[in-house]
Formats: sequence, C-alpha cells, structure tokens
Amino acid sequence: MNGPDSRRRAGTDAVTIALGYLTSFAYPLVSLPFLARVLGVADLGVVMLLLAVLQVVIHVTDFGFSISALRRASLARTVAERSQVLMETVWAKTVIWLVCTVVMIAVTLVVPGLHEHAGAMMLGLLLVLAGAWYPGWMLQAMGRMLTFALVMSLSRIIALGGLLLTVRDPAHMDLAVAWQLAPQALAAVIAWWLLVRVWGSARVVRVTRLGVTTALRDSAPLFVSNATVVVTASTSSLALGAFAAPSQVAFFGAAERFGNAVRGVMRGVVDAMLPRMAAGNVAGMRRFVSLGVVAAYGTAGACLAIGAGWVIPWYLGADMVGAIWPTRLVGVMIIIAGITTVLTLHANAEHRYGLVARLTAIGAVVHVALCIPAVLWAGAVGATLALIVTETVMATLFLHDLLRRRSAGARGAQAGADAHGRRARRVDLGI
Repeated sequence: MNGPDSRRRAGTDAVTIALGYLTSFAYPLVSLPFLARVLGVADLGVVMLLLAVLQVVIHVTDFGFSISALRRASLARTVAERSQVLMETVWAKTVIWLVCTVVMIAVTLVVPGLHEHAGAMMLGLLLVLAGAWYPGWMLQAMGRMLTFALVMSLSRIIALGGLLLTVRDPAHMDLAVAWQLAPQALAAVIAWWLLVRVWGSARVVRVTRLGVTTALRDSAPLFVSNATVVVTASTSSLALGAFAAPSQVAFFGAAERFGNAVRGVMRGVVDAMLPRMAAGNVAGMRRFVSLGVVAAYGTAGACLAIGAGWVIPWYLGADMVGAIWPTRLVGVMIIIAGITTVLTLHANAEHRYGLVARLTAIGAVVHVALCIPAVLWAGAVGATLALIVTETVMATLFLHDLLRRRSAGARGAQAGADAHGRRARRVDLGI
C-alpha cells in the first residue's frame, strides 16, 4: 500500500470503491431497456440465456482468486514478488478457462438452442478470457482504490457507448453479447498498461507449472465457498418455481435483487479492506474496518426493511406489493449478513480458507433442507425466512469459532504466564 495508512484513508477508500460500484450499476440500468426495444423480447431472451451460461464460466474461472490473489499480492513487498503473483494467477485462470471452454463448446454443439448461436458463444468465451486477465485485485492490493474505481467506471462507459452505437436490430445479437462482456476486457487492457508501462509496478515474468498449481491449490477452498453461495442463492428461486405460483417467484426475485445490490457494493468494499486486515499489525485499524462493515450492512438492511413499504409500489408498481414483506425480510437478512461478512473477512485475512469453505457449506446444506418446506408453507415470505435462518446459522458458527479461538488463546497466555512465574520463583530461590 502506497503511503502511511490511517482510518481516514480507509474510510476514503471504502467510499471510493462503493461509488465506483454504484456508478457501474448505470450500465445494466441503461442497456437492459435499450436491448429490450432494439432486439425484442424473444431475441433478448436468447442474449440473456447466452450471458447466463457465460456467467457460469466467469464464476468458475475466478475460482476465488479475487480473494487469494489479493491477499498474496498485498503481502508482496517487491516488484518481483508482485509480478510472480500476477502471472501465476492469470495463467491459473487461463487453465481453468480452457477446461470450461472445452465443456462449453461441447454443450453448444449438443443443445439445439445454443448450436445456432455458436459464433456469439465463442466470441463471449474469448472476452471472458480477456476479462479473466483483469488484475483489479492487484490495484486493490497496491492501495490504488481511486484508480480501481475509475477503471471500473470508464470501462463500462466505453462499453455502453459501443452498445448504443453499434447494436441496431436483432441481426446485431453477437455485438449485444460482446458489449455486455466487454467492460472486464477493457479494464484488463487499461490495468495492464498502468501496471507495466506507466507505474512499473509489475512485469511479465515466466512461471512454472508448480507456481500455477500452488495458486490453484491455495484458492481451491475459496472456490468451494463461492460455489456454496451460488447454490444457496439459486435454491430459493428453483424451489419457488417448482412449488409456488409464478407471482411468488417475481416477489422473491424483486426482493433478492435489492439485497444483491447491497451485497454487490459491499463485497467490493470488503475485498478492498482485505489487505489492511491481512497486515494484522494494527489492531485499531482492524476494529475500525470491522465496525465500519457491520455498520454499513446494518444501515443498508434497516433502510430496506423500513423503506420497502413505499419503495416497492413506487418503483415496481402496485402489482408488486407482494414483494414488500420479502424485501423487509431481506433487509433483516442483510443486517445479520454484516456479522457473517466481517468474520469471513477476518478468516480470509488469516488464510483460513478451509474454515470459510466448511462453514459456508454447512449453511448451504441448512438452506437446501429448509427451502422447500418454507416455500410450501409461505411462498416468497417462506423463502426469505429460510435465508434469514441460514444467515443466522452461519453467523453463529463463525462467532463460535471466534470465541473458541479466543478462549484457546487466553488459556495459552495464562499457561505462559504461569510458566514465567514458576521460572521467576526458581530464580528467587536460587534454584
């Protein structure tokens, strides 16, 4: 991190990252209604299907490197060390991308609905690879938060401009898919130019198979925890689709999107705080970050719970009043999630990825077990209540682990003090 750290700087970085993510939300807000008018409902559905499939590749390719590589890079002290982390990470991502691409090509050839759009799929896969090389985590590790936010915003503005200028009718479906995936690829070009050519903060170095394998092994538990989060997120909608009326799916989906917006912004902020937590040498800073994250989640959750009654009818229309109570319950879940997020941040900073994977997997199992009975009992409200129970279980598990480790540390300190006292008495007695 460049320059001395302080609470003021940490707060400024958090606000900068949050504003960058909020600015990036303008892209889908403009592109979605534009594509709906230009392409029509049927072709927009095809584009959304292709993007949904490619989004799976994006999640798998990330493999948890947004955390593991960020932590490794934040602990690097020289250009050579940072360069090694950078190259090992991007080549590890490339290996995963190659495996995913082989699978996606096979799926595209087999599934009739995708076969006729093979060109758009291949173009999308290439852009996913380019986006996988975006070292945004390196910018965060170096404390370049303003640059990170500007690159994020600029890449989306450029992509949005390209979309509006080039997509004119359904014949431009391939371009529509490409511009949706272009922001990360553009950000990669900008970030590499800054890191290598402008700042000289990293350089292209050779990597070994062992280095790439080590990077993959280090991030594997994080991939497991990310996968369990995806399972938890998708189970509710699937259960509602199978056992409830379509309107209940819409009510829950609307509430979930409000919660995802909060979590999307806060995840960026929390990830940016990881280098400070990993340093581990300033207890006051760790407390400041922890309290700040809990307060932000608590404030956002309270706003959702309190404001849902008038925001939902105004923003989504009177037909969506059934989403009011699910949104209120999502607000409660967000408040609890603040505790889980802070404790997860501490565990990741201490390189306890296995613990995070284990506890999030338990949470996913609990949610899957609860979801169908909850949906059958109360539809969208039941699904959100299941989310609250799942989040509470995970928060409780993380708190139990924290208290257990503190108790063990206190016993160890007391044992050390007792041993020191015995040695001192022996010295006094001349033994």
